Parts: sequence; structure tokens; C-alpha cells
Amino acid sequence: MMDGKPDEDCRYLTMPPLVNAHTHCADAGVHPSPGMTLEELVAPPNGLKHRYLRKTPREKIVEDMRRYAEESRRNGISRFVDFREGGAEGCLMLREASSDAFVMGRPVSPVFDPSEMDDILSVADGIALPSVTDMERSYVEKCADAAHKAGKPFAIHASERIREDMEFILSLEPAFVVHMVAATDRDLRMTADAGVPVVVCPRSNAYFGIAAPVVRMADAGITLALGTDNAMLCSPDLRPEALMVSRMLSDTGRDPSDTVAILCDGSAAIAERLGIATGGPEIRLPLPEGSDGALSALSSDGPAEWL
Repeated sequence: MMDGKPDEDCRYLTMPPLVNAHTHCADAGVHPSPGMTLEELVAPPNGLKHRYLRKTPREKIVEDMRRYAEESRRNGISRFVDFREGGAEGCLMLREASSDAFVMGRPVSPVFDPSEMDDILSVADGIALPSVTDMERSYVEKCADAAHKAGKPFAIHASERIREDMEFILSLEPAFVVHMVAATDRDLRMTADAGVPVVVCPRSNAYFGIAAPVVRMADAGITLALGTDNAMLCSPDLRPEALMVSRMLSDTGRDPSDTVAILCDGSAAIAERLGIATGGPEIRLPLPEGSDGALSALSSDGPAEWL
């Protein structure tokens, strides 16, 4: 059953406000070269993104993030969950740029620094980390513990380019995990049993020639949500992400219209896990003239209308 519903005049699809469950909005000014690998582009500390963030003036990054937030609103996104690099200062920059961001900070120090973590948690809504492959386990555990002790959510990238230890990741009690491209069926079952949502980012994955196992995730009983990932790769619009998921469902004989439920229910699930207030104004997505299905609204790039 779809949560989205066509208006009586069939020109719009009415939906609850959407949550973009995974973004990196500060890298909007990065221009990657064709063919760059995932590691070359985003791996800390010397991937292209991280070099850009270190050398770019503060005011330029803040302005880029402000424009990103404005475009998000035009696309019907009420809140976006940003994995914000740059420690406490990075979080403050995003606070300055937008009130729509749910700011999940990341430490700068390669070793756990309690003072730095306290500074981040004083301004951030939570803590979010890159892959456990890129860090010492004890460091990851201390970051997660600090977030939990502060009563704030913790989230992490998981199995994006290689399979990672889901038992360890789930032991960190994440509010959600992102990607799970290389997850095994056992990993997916454990994640479903733990009640941890998975945020998938189809367009970002496709850029690197990979794809999340969306159908296997759904079959395992995982709650799915959608994110647009890096601003340098994808616009802040969940409609093309949903369209890619609909094709994945259709290719395996599933009902592609279930995507609309994933879009709505995933937004609600992430909002609940993060304590984001819901109940704001609904949105209307334009339906192309003569269309008769909810999926057609996802193929339109017209601006959303807030009710």
C-alpha cells in the first residue's frame, strides 16, 4: 500500500515531508575527474573530497551548503541528514548554512580525543563515521560510546566497497547504517533482526559501478531509506534515487510502485530513529500531463509544492 496518493485532479502526488537520509553537502564544489575510484574520491584523509575541504575557504563551503539546502527544499525534502566532516567547526558551518540539516559530526583527530568529541557533541545532533575499514576498532567504539553517553545517535557507513564485520558494526548500536553494497545474506538478516534501517544511495553507487542489493534487503525484512550521498555526484533530489530503486524492483518481478512506500516509510523511520519531529506540511510532486501512476511523479524534475 502506497503512502503517497494522487490528488483528485491527478496533477500531483501528495506525500508526507521527505527526509534525505544520507548526504555530504559540503563537497558540492568538488569536480571529480572521470573514472576516479571510490578511494581516490572520498577515502580519508587524502581523497579528493578531503583535500578540497581542507583548502577551500570557509565562506565558499558555507555558501555551497546554503544553496544545497535551498535546492533540497525545492525538491520536497524537509530535512537532510548530513555526515559532516571537519569536527566541531564543520558542524558550526552547516548550522550557519541551514536549519534543515540534521548534523552528524565527524572527528578530525586520527586518535580518539575526548575533548574534541565533547566539542563536536556540543554543536552536532549526533556522530557519524566512515567505514570501519578506515579506522581502528577501539577508535570507532569510543566514538559510538561518546555519542550514546550524550544521548545522541550514532551512524556509520557499512560494507560500501568491501564486506565488513556486521556483528561488530551492529554492536555499536547504530541508529542506521549506509550502503551495505557488499553485505552477505547473513549480514542482511542480522541487520533486520537488530531493527537497524539501511540507507541506500543508488545514484552514488552507480557512479562507482556498484549497486546495493535492494531486493535482498527487502526480502530480509530491512527497513530501507534513501539518501543522495555526495553533493559532488548527485543533486539533493530523492526522486531519481527512488526511480533507480523502482527499476531494481521491476527487474526482479517486484511491484515497482512499492518504491513510493519505501520513500515515505523510509523517511518516517529515519525521522523516528533520530528524533526528528514530523508532522510538518505535506508536499505535492507534479505528475506529468496525462499520467496515471504514482511513479510518473518520480520521473518529473519539477519543483515540489509545499502545502
